[in-house]
Amino acid sequence: MSFHRAAIATWAASAAIVAAALSMAAAAHAEVNLSFGIGGPVYEQPAPVYVNPPPVYYQPAPPVYYQPAPPPPVYYPPPAYYQPPPPAYYRPAQPYYPQNIERPRLSDMQRRALDNCSLLAPREQGRCRATVMSTTR
Repeated sequence: MSFHRAAIATWAASAAIVAAALSMAAAAHAEVNLSFGIGGPVYEQPAPVYVNPPPVYYQPAPPVYYQPAPPPPVYYPPPAYYQPPPPAYYRPAQPYYPQNIERPRLSDMQRRALDNCSLLAPREQGRCRATVMSTTR
């Protein structure tokens, strides 16, 4: 069996590199701390002492009694009263003619038409009368 020195050296170098890498990885996660201490006199503050204060006694205030407020006034509206409007009676208005002028003679149909003019709206009554009177002779 023959050994090659170059191959063994290469194998040994690679094994050393792998071992060094593994040991560094383990050391990185180990959190190793190093400290140096020098001893000397140390002052420790004594623990605080808590003392309850003495109790305070006082006479309570006399009870206060309040009279309840009166209820607010209640207002009632007057009762609703509904009354129908009074009946309205309409009669035809009498045609106006001046007293000193002679009235024209109207036929029965013209007289009915003139009487019916009072049933129209007030603003149209004058036009209705003028139309009926224009048919007289």
